[in-house]
Amino acid sequence: MLLQTNSTATRYAAAATEYVAVDGISYAHRRVGKSTDLPLICLQHFTGTLDNWDPQVIDGLARERQVITIDNAGIGNSGGETPDNVQDMAKTAVSIITALGITKCDLLGFSLGGFIAQTIAITHPQLFRKILLIGTAPQGTLALHSFPELVGRAFSKPPAEGYLYLFATSSEKSREKIKAAQARFMERENDRDKQTSMPAIQAQIKALTRWGTDPVTLNLGSITHPVLIVQGSSDEMMNSASSVELFKQIPNAILTFYPDSSHGSFFQYPEMFVDEANSFLDKFM
Repeated sequence: MLLQTNSTATRYAAAATEYVAVDGISYAHRRVGKSTDLPLICLQHFTGTLDNWDPQVIDGLARERQVITIDNAGIGNSGGETPDNVQDMAKTAVSIITALGITKCDLLGFSLGGFIAQTIAITHPQLFRKILLIGTAPQGTLALHSFPELVGRAFSKPPAEGYLYLFATSSEKSREKIKAAQARFMERENDRDKQTSMPAIQAQIKALTRWGTDPVTLNLGSITHPVLIVQGSSDEMMNSASSVELFKQIPNAILTFYPDSSHGSFFQYPEMFVDEANSFLDKFM
């Protein structure tokens, strides 16, 4: 186990897995890129671990800044128990960021990670400068009411095909680009994360469903940070139109749709996303 260090890894596939302790629980994370005053913290999708970030995306973002990916409670090599609600996931994410000694950062939330990002942008606005929300949705999204059924269909397929079912459209072009991203996920040969356990998956399914069905408590209009929203044209999991709702409610938001893409839009268009994200982080407002 490698404790917290000042990592200078230049490739995500080679970045050491480090650990930081919070209340006696160790949380796994990786860093890539030179240390900067404003690191970019990345919060992962449903079932995703440190190994499910696209190295091409992370390396591209790390050209300009330090990027830190984290495993939340009970995910991958992190200890603890996975909460069944986004609010507790958000509290853990904040505790990890604080334990890393970070007082100000940028934030990227993908899918479930986007729910967490929305929450902590409101509960801890002072921690963040700019926020990227990818393939995500606001509270009360109707598409999440049927999330367990959608996941059940994906899990009934072989793992690689189930991933394509959720992250790509039915077009051959989209499927081939997501297959290429899946291959990039495997560039890391050693010190890989544990796969997400079934109890953790079940807790996440409950959290995702509750995000869509519980009463709406977040006032997205209170998010004053600059926000970049990125979505695929045909994201069945989140319903692509949900990103329009985010855009309408968040005052300083930019919205980008990528064509012929689903939940894995930024994995399908890594170069385009990296250029847009770096420009947003470095230049916008």
